[in-house]
Amino acid sequence: MRSLARLGALASIALVPVLFSCGDDFGSASASSGRYDAVPVTSRVSIAGLSAPVDVVRDKYGMIHIQGQTLEDALRVEGYQVARDRTVQLELIRRTATGRMAELLGDDAPGLIDSDIAMRTIGLARTAKEMVLQLSPEHRKLVDAYADGITQFNARIAAGDEEMPGGMIGWPQSAFQPWTAEDVLAVGRLQALNLGYQGDEDIEMSAFVEAARTKMTNERAGFLVDAIRFAPIDPATPLAAFPNDAQLTMGSPRPQAPAASRTVRPHRVDREALVAARAFSQAVAAARRLVGDKGGFTGSNNWMVGPGKSATGHAMIASDPHLSLSAPSVFWMVHVSVDAKDPNEAVDFAGLSFPGIPGIILGFNANLAWGATTADYDVTDAYEETLTPDGNAVVFRGQPVPLQRVRETIQIAKGAPLEYDVLVVPHHGPIAPAITPAHGITPPSGGSKAISVRWTGHAPTKDISAVLGLLRAKNVDDARVAMRDFAIGAQNWVFADTQGNTFYTSQSRIPKRDKAAFTWDPATFGGRIPCLVLPGDGSAEWTGAFLEEAFVPHVKNPAKGWLATANTEQVGTTLDNDPTNDTLPNGEPMFMGCWHDVGFRLGRIQQRIEATPKLSLDDMAAIQGDIRSAMGAKLAPAIVAAIDHAKEARPDLATLVASERWKNARIDEVRDLLERWSAETDFTAASGMSPDDNRPVADAKESLASRATTVFNAWLVRMFHATFDDELEAIGAPFPHDPRRMLLNVMLADAKTLKTFDATLGDSILFDDLKTPALETRDERILTSLLDALEFLDQRLGADRAQWQWGRLHTIRFNALVSLWKTLSIPPDPDPVFPNGFPRGGDGYNVDVAGYALPRALDAQASFAYTHGPTQRFVIDMSPDGPVARNALPGGNVWDSRDPHFRDEAERWRRNQNRPVPFKAADVVAEAEGGVVYASQ
Repeated sequence: MRSLARLGALASIALVPVLFSCGDDFGSASASSGRYDAVPVTSRVSIAGLSAPVDVVRDKYGMIHIQGQTLEDALRVEGYQVARDRTVQLELIRRTATGRMAELLGDDAPGLIDSDIAMRTIGLARTAKEMVLQLSPEHRKLVDAYADGITQFNARIAAGDEEMPGGMIGWPQSAFQPWTAEDVLAVGRLQALNLGYQGDEDIEMSAFVEAARTKMTNERAGFLVDAIRFAPIDPATPLAAFPNDAQLTMGSPRPQAPAASRTVRPHRVDREALVAARAFSQAVAAARRLVGDKGGFTGSNNWMVGPGKSATGHAMIASDPHLSLSAPSVFWMVHVSVDAKDPNEAVDFAGLSFPGIPGIILGFNANLAWGATTADYDVTDAYEETLTPDGNAVVFRGQPVPLQRVRETIQIAKGAPLEYDVLVVPHHGPIAPAITPAHGITPPSGGSKAISVRWTGHAPTKDISAVLGLLRAKNVDDARVAMRDFAIGAQNWVFADTQGNTFYTSQSRIPKRDKAAFTWDPATFGGRIPCLVLPGDGSAEWTGAFLEEAFVPHVKNPAKGWLATANTEQVGTTLDNDPTNDTLPNGEPMFMGCWHDVGFRLGRIQQRIEATPKLSLDDMAAIQGDIRSAMGAKLAPAIVAAIDHAKEARPDLATLVASERWKNARIDEVRDLLERWSAETDFTAASGMSPDDNRPVADAKESLASRATTVFNAWLVRMFHATFDDELEAIGAPFPHDPRRMLLNVMLADAKTLKTFDATLGDSILFDDLKTPALETRDERILTSLLDALEFLDQRLGADRAQWQWGRLHTIRFNALVSLWKTLSIPPDPDPVFPNGFPRGGDGYNVDVAGYALPRALDAQASFAYTHGPTQRFVIDMSPDGPVARNALPGGNVWDSRDPHFRDEAERWRRNQNRPVPFKAADVVAEAEGGVVYASQ
C-alpha cells in the first residue's frame, strides 16, 4: 500500500472504467430472444439468479445493450456489466458514500479520514437503510437484483477469477466486497448531495462574510454589498414568471416590490463555531469532488423544442450536464430492453447511468426523452446552536433539548479505529464536528456554540422510484407523475415525447421557512437569509411544510414552443438582488435559493434558439458547442477604453505611460487585436490549435480569436488579483464561490450606485490598493494588469505574439481518479503530442463551458487548464417512428487503458462532435462488435 502514498486528499483521486473479456464460464447456449440473434456470440457468462438467458451486445462505440425477458434479469446483468466496465470507480463511489475510504487507503491518504468523518456525520448510509424499508416490493426486487449483479462480479475479481484492469497498480482485489440495496441507495443519495446540498457552502460563505464584516470598515464597509450580489448579470430565466397555465392549474405568486432600505442588524455568527465547522465543510467538499461535482462552476444546459420550432416537426431535447471531467466519465452508457410476455412489463430505454444506480438517470425510452440541469434550490440550512453547560443538549426556544448520539467507528488502514459520536440536534440535524489537523475530532465543550446542518436529504424519500418510473413512462404526463417521487437533488428536467409534447419541471422538496428567517436587507448586507448560518434558537425554523407543486416552476407545451435552462434562477425572484422578498398568494414567504448562475449561458442559448426559425439536431449540437466569450464581450471594451484614456494624458496614468514597460508593450497592437476580436469574430474564445497534432491552425480568423482570447484571459486573472487581493488578504479567507463574479459585479455597475463609491476617486474605492500609499484608479488597475499579462505571455509563450494561441494554455486532461494511475488519464500523462492535455476553446460562462480556476500564483507556471465541463453531448429527435439520438461522452465507456473503448468517446467529445446512439434492434446489430449470453448457473 505504500505505493499509493501519492494519493493525497480526495481531490487527487479520480475514477476510471475497465473492460475485460467475458471469461470462460459457459451457461445456456440459447439467447433470451431473437432481437440480437444476428450478432455472433463471442462469450458466455454464468451468473446466478436469472430466470432466463440475457443477451448483451457491445456496439462499436463501447455502449452496452442488454436484452432480457424481465427487468429484474436485465438489471442484474446491468449491475454485473457496470462492475466489469467500471470496477474500481464503483468501489470508490460506494466507499465515499458510506464513509469507508479510510479503511482501504487511510494510511497513505489521511485526508480520507476527514472525508469519512464528514460522510458518517451526514449519514447517507443511515438514511439509505430507512429508504430501503420504504421501497415497494417491485422496486426492492429491482434494486436487489442490480446490487447482486455487482456482488457477483466483485466476488469473481476478489477470488482472482477476473483480473484487475490495466494500470491500476496497488489496488487490492480484496477491496471488492458484496453490495446491498442499502449501498445502492446510499450511492443515489450521494449523487443527490452532490447536486443539492448547501451545508458546506453555507458554512464557508458565513465564515467569509463574518471575516469581511470585521475587516472591511470605513470606506470599504460596502465591500459585501458591492462584491457579492444574488442578482444575475444577464437576467435570463427559463420562465418570465410563474405561468398561469390552465392545463396545470398553476397559481401566480405575487412578488412584493423590493423592500426599501431598512436598518437590519446582521446575525453575527460565533467565530469559534465557524472555525470549528470549516474543517467539516472542507471535508464534505473533498468528498463531493470524487463523484463529479461542479467544482465551483455551473455549466449544465438543456432545452426542449416543440414541433412548431423543430425542422422535423417532432419534439426534441438537448442536454449537456456539467460535472467533473475525469477518467472514467461520471456516467456510463447503457441500453436495456425487456421483451416481456406481458406488454405492460415491456420496456426499452437507453442513456446514461450513474455507476451504482440501476437503470439510467438521463436519456430516453421508445416514447420519451429527458435531460437535466441542477436547479440550485436552497434545501439546506446551517444553524448556530448554543450548548447547555453540560454539553448534552442545545437551547431551543428557551428550553434544553437533549442531543442524540450515534456511535460511528471508522476503520483506518494499518491504524487504530477512530470511534466517535455523531451529535444530532433532533429538530435540525447533525452538528458539524470539529475535525483536527491530526484527523481526529474535538467534541464541543459545554456552554459553547456549534453549527448544525439541516438538509432535506436527511429524511428518507423515494427518489429511486422516480428514476425507475421514468423507464416506463409513455409520455410527458407519465413523466410528471413519476417525478412527484423525486424529492432530493433538485434538477431542471426537460421532457419531450413522440406525441409532440414537451414538459419542464423542477420538482423537489423545497422547505418553507418562518417569516423570521427572512429579515434580509440587500442594501446593507444585513439580517437573516437562509444561505448564511441562521440562529438555532427556534426563531428561524422550517415550518414543516414544503412548497406546493403548483408553485414549483413547471410548464407543459410553453406558448413560445421551446424552453431552455442553464442553472439560472427559474422565474426571476433574484432579479432585484433580494431572494427573500417574494410571497405566495397566501402571504407566506416564497424562497427558493440565493446562488444561481450569472445568466450568460442561458441568455446566449435563448438568443441562438430565437435566431433559428426551425431547429435541426445539427443546430442543437452547434449551440452546445458555442464558445462566445461572455466575459470578453463585457470586459474587453474596458481595456480598449483604458488604453484610449492613457493617450489622453490623464494624471492617474502618467507614471504608467512614462514607464519603459509601457513603451515596450506595443499597446496599439493589443488594442487593435481586441477591437478585431469583437468586430471580426464576435468574441469567439477559440483554441487556435489543431485537435489532431496540437499545432497552430492556419485559419486566420481562428488564430486572431485565439490570440485575443489569450491576452484577455491573462489580463482577466491579473485584474481580479489587482482589484481584490488586498481586501481578501485583509479578510483572511477566500471567496467561496466563483470569484469572477465579484469582478463583474464591480466593473459592470454604475460606479455612483456602489456603496464603495469614493467621490475623490470618482469610482469604487475597491480599485485602490490598500497596500500602497498611492490612490489607484480603475484604469490604472486595468492597464497595470494588462502590462503584467503581456509580460507573463512573453515569458510563457515567447515574444512572438503570433504564437500566443489560447489552446497552448487552455487544455483539458481527463485525470484518472487515482493520481498515481497516470496511464489511465486521457491523454496519458505524459503524452508526446498533448503533453499538457488536449487544446480547447472556451474561457468560462460559454455555452460550451470551459472555466478554469483563477491561478493563485501568477507566475510563469500559472495554469489555465480546466477540469469541469459537459459530461455528455446529447441531442434527440422524438420521431413517432422511433427516437433519433446522438451523443458523446468525455472519455470512454470502459476504464481500462488496454481497451479500445477507453478513450474513443473523448476523441469525438473534444472536437464537439457526436455520433448516433443505436436503439432500434437493427441498428444495434449493424453497429455490434460482439455478443455475450448471460445465463443462470
